[in-house]
Amino acid sequence: MIKEVVLRRFKRFQEERFDLTGHVILAGPNNCGKTTVLQSIAAWSLGLKTWKRLNDYQRHGGAYTRAPIARQAFTAVPLRSFDLLWKDRSYYGEMEIEVLTEKGVRITMEFRSDSTEQIFVRPKNNIPPEHLYGLELEVVYVATVGGLSVEEPVYQPDYIETLLGRQRPGDVIRNLLLQASKGNSWEPLKNSVARLFGVELMVPQTPGGQIVCEYSQGKTGPKFDLLSAGSGFQQVVLLLASLFTRKGSVVLVDEPDAHLHVFLQDSIFAELRKAAADTNSQLVLATHSEVIFNSADPEQICVMMGKPRRLASGAELKKLQQAVAVLQQSDLVAALSTPGILYLEGYTDLNLLREWARVLKHPLAAYLDQTPFWRGKQHPIRPEASEVPPSEHFNALQLVKEKMTGIWLIDTDGKGKIPASDQPEPGKLNRLFWSRYETESYLVHPVALARFIDKQAGSGGVEAVKKFFTKVFDEYAGAGAGAQIAEPFIVNPAQPSKIVERYLAETKARTIIVGGILQEGGVHGMDYTRFSEIAATMLPAEIHPEVTEKLDFIYKAFGL
Repeated sequence: MIKEVVLRRFKRFQEERFDLTGHVILAGPNNCGKTTVLQSIAAWSLGLKTWKRLNDYQRHGGAYTRAPIARQAFTAVPLRSFDLLWKDRSYYGEMEIEVLTEKGVRITMEFRSDSTEQIFVRPKNNIPPEHLYGLELEVVYVATVGGLSVEEPVYQPDYIETLLGRQRPGDVIRNLLLQASKGNSWEPLKNSVARLFGVELMVPQTPGGQIVCEYSQGKTGPKFDLLSAGSGFQQVVLLLASLFTRKGSVVLVDEPDAHLHVFLQDSIFAELRKAAADTNSQLVLATHSEVIFNSADPEQICVMMGKPRRLASGAELKKLQQAVAVLQQSDLVAALSTPGILYLEGYTDLNLLREWARVLKHPLAAYLDQTPFWRGKQHPIRPEASEVPPSEHFNALQLVKEKMTGIWLIDTDGKGKIPASDQPEPGKLNRLFWSRYETESYLVHPVALARFIDKQAGSGGVEAVKKFFTKVFDEYAGAGAGAQIAEPFIVNPAQPSKIVERYLAETKARTIIVGGILQEGGVHGMDYTRFSEIAATMLPAEIHPEVTEKLDFIYKAFGL
């Protein structure tokens, strides 16, 4: 059996080590490399078998003889060109796959580029010949059933392996059942199917060289052809048949939960594990099924997010379940390549921060001008999915990058202050709040708004601002008080009175204040998504000190 795999320049991995001791579940979201690990083991096995056919275990000039492999014969990974096997398609030199067996023997197979249609393979020259002589390690790759052929003749064993390698298990499932029926594996296989589905598998028949596989609802019930069964039933039968006909093998299973109802997912890993114990085989499964995670011990799970590692506790398992449900592939890439994540109300807030940082020539501007890693406050991963609170999303990210830093910039929305972080803390989710109602509240600078109206409408900015604030403060503080409150604020906006600050903390700026002033000034139909244009025209002295505080906090927390 296998204890460890090391990949060097294989597909997406430059150099990565995977702990595969015992039965292993490779867990993670789509496109994180789970299938690649399975393919690497299959490629290693194919390369070793191909080289051993040379029957030349001597080194020549200090190195083993290379064996050629044509693309059509490379059944471990479906390829249209061999350069697809190399990291970033940099098709030159060697690519290596190293396997540590349970006996403590390390065997590294070197794959050397030749042409798009051929490569060469040999063991690395530091491997003693005696480690290669008697090495027998059977590997079988079981892909998801994509459908069964209408008819299936009896195939030779080598051709069955070829079709399995080409990820066409639906073309050989009857052959696997036929193999199982000829040995002592049939009864345990039949019993497993009966436990899971409550049906009885019939012994396959071969009339006219075609294999007929049927099942029935009890011994006296009508018989049905395997072709008429549901895809979940076919998938499970394939997995069990692969295990019971490949005793003592490393069985690589890609998405065993495919086509399975959630109730069946809950029991399939236990059933496969029992079959593996009966056949002295090792299971390496790739899945993103939370149900299968739940049915396994945490120590059996290898997390494929960030640096691959085995889980150590039930708490980490809970985080994994959350991460798979929450994270997208783009989150994984961003988490590993950026200093932290910003949680904002929406992209308009990001645009405002970006413009203010530019105006202030703040050192955070360069980061915000690139592609900062950010998410909306409750960002669903799919349009139809439920919203994901920042705290849940951040906890999931920390499974990818343990020392991930997060900043959650919260609009108070008139609800008063929310407990916030006093100092930036790297590796944690820091919470900040605006003392005013929302981010757009910091666009409320009378001089800046008047100037913007003049730029858009030609004139009338000062009059519009004065008229708007006089009217709203009359309503807010009582008739006749509007002018007394508005005029000092217009003259000295850097030092607003307490009643003005209370108004700005309680009133929605996006629609009521900024939107109202623009309407008063004749700037009609300007959507709030364009409010960053106002921020871009502000002068450094017109930007509230609290904005600078927030930019400073983000800059320090991210360690920029």
